Amino acid sequence: MSILETDRLILSELKTKDAKFIHKLYNDQDFINYIGDKGIHSVQDALSFINTGPKQSYKNHGHGLYLVKLKDETSIGVCGLLKRDDLDLPDIGFAILPDYRRMGFIYEASKAVIEDAKNRLHLDSLFAITTPDNNESINLLKKLGFTLKDIIKRDKNNEPIQLYAIYLDS
Repeated sequence: MSILETDRLILSELKTKDAKFIHKLYNDQDFINYIGDKGIHSVQDALSFINTGPKQSYKNHGHGLYLVKLKDETSIGVCGLLKRDDLDLPDIGFAILPDYRRMGFIYEASKAVIEDAKNRLHLDSLFAITTPDNNESINLLKKLGFTLKDIIKRDKNNEPIQLYAIYLDS
């Protein structure tokens, strides 16, 4: 079942059958460099992640990370809202395989997620977080309308993270 659809994309809840794709995506070197090593070192780890992360988030919050597919059913990335314990608002997260970058897919998926946050979830603002050196994500966040709000430290390494916010018009 698709959750959101755009001209070129289908966003749907992650399912156990997506574990192989998640394993591939989460082990992309750029993912590890900019988002971090999430400990998904096998398809079994990916399966566990889907069951304890996204599936629980859909149940508990009504949103989560969604699988991003082309209309031909090719899985290319993830995009959605995460609710982190240390942030007051949900934040948008996204990642895409290298072969599909710089084609506007994550922008398109993110716009759909933001509209869903506003229209279905009735949220009036969202956060986004990124490392200060992730220029691709920073540029995308700015294009989406996010503005830098703060520099925070939220990980065990005490590395600075940029906190962005967007205010959704009613």
